[in-house]
Amino acid sequence: MKRASLLVVLLLLIGAVVVFDRQAAPRVGEQPVLVELFTSQGCSSCPPADELLRKIARDPNLQGRAIPLAYHVDYWDHLGWRDPFSSRAWSARQGEYSRSLKLDGAYTPQVVINGTRQMVGSSAAQIYRAIEEESERAAEGSVSVRKEGDELVVHASAPRGGVDVVVAAFEDGASTKVESGENGGRTIANDAIVRQLRRVATIGEKGDVEQRVRLPLGPRMGAVAFLQDTKTRRVLAATVLTP
Repeated sequence: MKRASLLVVLLLLIGAVVVFDRQAAPRVGEQPVLVELFTSQGCSSCPPADELLRKIARDPNLQGRAIPLAYHVDYWDHLGWRDPFSSRAWSARQGEYSRSLKLDGAYTPQVVINGTRQMVGSSAAQIYRAIEEESERAAEGSVSVRKEGDELVVHASAPRGGVDVVVAAFEDGASTKVESGENGGRTIANDAIVRQLRRVATIGEKGDVEQRVRLPLGPRMGAVAFLQDTKTRRVLAATVLTP
């Protein structure tokens, strides 16, 4: 009986190590994966998701492979705390995903992987598994971005039309003391905060486009460029310019 109990304990420990390893170091392929988090400082369930996104953003093994963006929605703002990074536009973007994914409605924290897979934003094992699987898929286009002064130069190509070329400016390293609401009294750290999002071109048919975008970036700001199918919302390719 003692030996059987010891064996069970050892198997549980081995299983725990495997799960921890998966969460700590996903094995990513060559294709960059866009990880979009919809969050709010007014949501008590969101800080763990914010922290997970920061972990992904700061993991050297995921640099340029898992590309995080955090959209702070505004529908929590009337419940005791106005998130300083919130925007109605980010709530509208989440609504677009709710419709394309055929969900009953929006919620926080929510993560959308490459525009076509969604899950609770604090579900590390599910998120890492989705990143691994999406990183192994074949490339469906290409996109690059470089900075020239106050401009970003974006070059994109796709094997078909109906593809938007999108640029997001994001900010890292923000710390906010929340004074009221569900997270009142907490100090929340946020990375990858979307500050601007622009559709800079649409590929109408198979081909290449190059676009210059005037988008000044501050010292803690970077940019993401990605291709997104106008109908399915699938992200075909993505790249990041880090701060």
